[in-house]
Amino acid sequence: MTYAYKLIDSPVGQLKLVANGACLAAILWEHDKPNRVRLGEMTEANELAVLVDTERQLREYFAGTRQAFDLPLAFQGTEFQKKVWHALLTIPFGQTRSYTEIAHQVGNVGAVRAVGAANGRNPISIVAPCHRVIGASGELTGFAGGLANKMLLLSLEAGQTSLEAAATAAGAQLHEPPRHATRAATAGVPAKPTRAMPSRGTQASLFGHWETQ
Repeated sequence: MTYAYKLIDSPVGQLKLVANGACLAAILWEHDKPNRVRLGEMTEANELAVLVDTERQLREYFAGTRQAFDLPLAFQGTEFQKKVWHALLTIPFGQTRSYTEIAHQVGNVGAVRAVGAANGRNPISIVAPCHRVIGASGELTGFAGGLANKMLLLSLEAGQTSLEAAATAAGAQLHEPPRHATRAATAGVPAKPTRAMPSRGTQASLFGHWETQ
């Protein structure tokens, strides 16, 4: 099976968009481990429709004008991994879930570690928002794109209109638990807020060519 790819620059580093036919198969980080996501032979295809559309929607997401992606996805993995990755797609923008909650959602309450492993191998980063999965006590835990980028994405989704402000928050709060105030309440009990995310900022020049046309 031959995959097609397109490289794009982004506020979280260079991203590699990978397609399988007419579907998006992966979004890989600039410094991704070579074997984290196993794909076949690739050829560059900068004009492939699904990759062009993925780039457009990512531009809108980083510019703060898109909260949900609308792309055809082709996950490649085990049945359990696919269940976990599809569960990621149900986490609303601006909210987080724990590994335990995802394990409950996929119907295997004892598979918390397996959920963590599957989350770490999520091939379609950002679109399938593995960055919204955190530890039960609020810690960020590992992330293929790096913890600074994880905090940046969470800060952006918490209401930042400035990626510059979000990046500052990522550096300042890298070892702090993210805010739970926006997290969906479970069992009727509101989530407890921890340290507040940075205040809303103004549109920064950092967006540059990421502004929507």
